[in-house]
Amino acid sequence: MSPLTKIQLNNYEPGEFSELKQRSWPETLDLIEHFPWTQQRDHITISPTNPSITIEGPSGNYLKLATYYHDKFILYYLDGKNHLYTHSIATIPEAHPFLQSFFDNNLDLSSFKLQPTPFVNNKIHFETKDFNYTMRPAPTLLGISFSALLFLAPLIMLSLAATIHPRSRPTTEKVIIIVAVSLLMAIPAILLIASFINHYRASNDRVLTISRGNPLFRFGPVGAPVTYDKKDIREVVLYGGSKGLEGLKRTEIIFNDDSSINISGLLLPPDQMALKLPQQNIRRDTMSLPFIPLSSSTPS
Repeated sequence: MSPLTKIQLNNYEPGEFSELKQRSWPETLDLIEHFPWTQQRDHITISPTNPSITIEGPSGNYLKLATYYHDKFILYYLDGKNHLYTHSIATIPEAHPFLQSFFDNNLDLSSFKLQPTPFVNNKIHFETKDFNYTMRPAPTLLGISFSALLFLAPLIMLSLAATIHPRSRPTTEKVIIIVAVSLLMAIPAILLIASFINHYRASNDRVLTISRGNPLFRFGPVGAPVTYDKKDIREVVLYGGSKGLEGLKRTEIIFNDDSSINISGLLLPPDQMALKLPQQNIRRDTMSLPFIPLSSSTPS
């Protein structure tokens, strides 16, 4: 069986590939020869995620031909143990013997250089990523629980003191003051909980499928998401300040026809959404606890 080959363009993110297909060596050679290498060199930063063609081997290994400095090229080889090897070349024909030998399962690494990346997950640049995002409430719930404990600490301490040391109970006036202060401090916790419920309802049974390079994305019910085109977007608004829980922030995508959708940070935080929409008009709104309008979060 022929190995799987795939391409990566200059606006793709790690793990994003297209033209996935099992190809023979002649078919892969044709793919290489027709790849727009010159055009794809614009505005690139050299890394294992770059304009390239990747071949997946049978043992969890990969060989990637990619653009490199000064109009050169580079071969990246990743073995099944996360060891990354590189070999730079001046022209594409110099890569042909290495690529063909990889198809024959006898690639010679003697001219490759082993890169010192012991604590780096190199595989993210070679393995095809699943860009489906569903709700992940656990980190946000943990943050809410910690914040609620801080807000309610005075009331909890008062109750414990009154239980453990009955004779040292504070006066009625002090109790009223402490309870009043505690209730005021509890308001932020209550708002956090209300915001979480709001975001949970808007994200439950929802899926978001989006990547940086794909002009289309999908959002909606898991069984029937709606497909959208990025070129139809008029504006993207990222709600939420630099602080606060990422899961309780939201992204509003406004389309040219004035319709909009709201995507909770429980699915994908706004800063990560911005990376998926590099060509869009993006502005930020630093409001605290941006609740999601339920009517606009559900595609019609």
